[in-house]
Amino acid sequence: MKVKEYLKNLIEEYGHVFAFLILLLVFSDPRLVRFPLRFITLYILASLSWFGLVELSIKHFRKFSLHVSYRYTLYALMGFGSLLIGTIQPRFGVLYVPLFIPVALISLLMNHEIALASGFIFSILASFREGFDLRILLYCFSVAFFAAMTTKEIYRRLDLVKSSVITSAASFLVAVVLSMFRDTGIVLKDVIVAFINPLISAIVVFGLLPYVEFVSRIYSNIGLTELGNLNHPLLKLLAMQAPGTYYHSVMVANLAEAAAERIGANPVLARVASYYHDIGKIKRPNFFVENLKNDFDKNPHNELSPSLSHLVLIDHVKYGVELARKHRLPLLVEDIIPQHHGTRTQMFFFRKAKETTEDGERISEGDYKYQGPKPQFKEAGIIMLADSVEAAVRTLTDTKPQRVRAIIEKIVSDIFFERQLDESGLSLKDLEMIIEEFHKVLMNMFTSRIAYPEEEKKKMVRVNGKDN
Repeated sequence: MKVKEYLKNLIEEYGHVFAFLILLLVFSDPRLVRFPLRFITLYILASLSWFGLVELSIKHFRKFSLHVSYRYTLYALMGFGSLLIGTIQPRFGVLYVPLFIPVALISLLMNHEIALASGFIFSILASFREGFDLRILLYCFSVAFFAAMTTKEIYRRLDLVKSSVITSAASFLVAVVLSMFRDTGIVLKDVIVAFINPLISAIVVFGLLPYVEFVSRIYSNIGLTELGNLNHPLLKLLAMQAPGTYYHSVMVANLAEAAAERIGANPVLARVASYYHDIGKIKRPNFFVENLKNDFDKNPHNELSPSLSHLVLIDHVKYGVELARKHRLPLLVEDIIPQHHGTRTQMFFFRKAKETTEDGERISEGDYKYQGPKPQFKEAGIIMLADSVEAAVRTLTDTKPQRVRAIIEKIVSDIFFERQLDESGLSLKDLEMIIEEFHKVLMNMFTSRIAYPEEEKKKMVRVNGKDN
């Protein structure tokens, strides 16, 4: 019974993987359906490689479990790579197969570990077409290895060009070495193709990447950098409609980027997500204190009940998510919009409700909580901390280092003990480094400047006939 239950659970959890591997094998070599024993052998080998390498890499990639889009995108890219093997290799040879394309795309959109594991499976499929030729296995895996490792941390398109050049050089050298073990020796045409293939493939990656990002909403660092352009329509609208929120978002981005870089998270994602984390405030900007132009502006919450104020505030989260979907922002950026609030309580309105309620009426703290979820990955946790720290420090009149440090530590400790960071993957060591980075960035902002003496100058500009 235990064996049956185990097999049932395995099929329920990984049935889609087993079905996908069948398609992967058929795409790479349609002839396999005519040779059952060969098909089963390759299927077992591909399954062992998948569960021993790909699934293991997926488990280490925390964001993979948040959206099914990651798995479907991986399946699509691996299916595409398998089709390239099945259509190009039998006609022209393995040196013409542009393995750089699927491996680089997987590395850019996910991570290099998943790309490397996928590249190994591509190598097995390609070698099996030629009777499991070890030379083909070595050549394909060499290309996949350099493609995955050189696209590990790419932030500019120029970096992808460098990656293709390095991969081309490696492909050329491996092709030359392996040609020495062939009866025909080194064939000039083959080694030239081995060198040119990754270079041309990089151009194809440039062309395909924006389409894959738009459809899947999984963005590479290159795509994220472009979204971080402050001329993006959403950010321009935020700057016009809610200038206080816009300034706050830029400050949060500075804090989050520095902290993410320090702990080894993705600094580009942290910065870009910070820009968009409060875009929902475009809808009712005057209901948020940072957008009140001066102390004399009327606070609309003074005329609302605490419960209604709470509803107005949580509505900016829902509207922010709607805007993220409408503009097809990255899935992770959309996640951060609700997650940077977690399930925290709006303490100001909760206390106000308790103070204004009639005797005997019970006020539940749960009625004044954000709907969550809590941060599910490191960058979301960092932005939660940066958002609270920036809002608190902005009100300080005493900006001495000790005072600023004390405020940062208090806020981080409060959020930690509220258990908002339990699911984020942030460790205590990470929090210590985040506090240090926040303090460093904020003290750089508060650095005083020399007051230069003013020289008396004749006024040249007149308004309504008067000197000005």
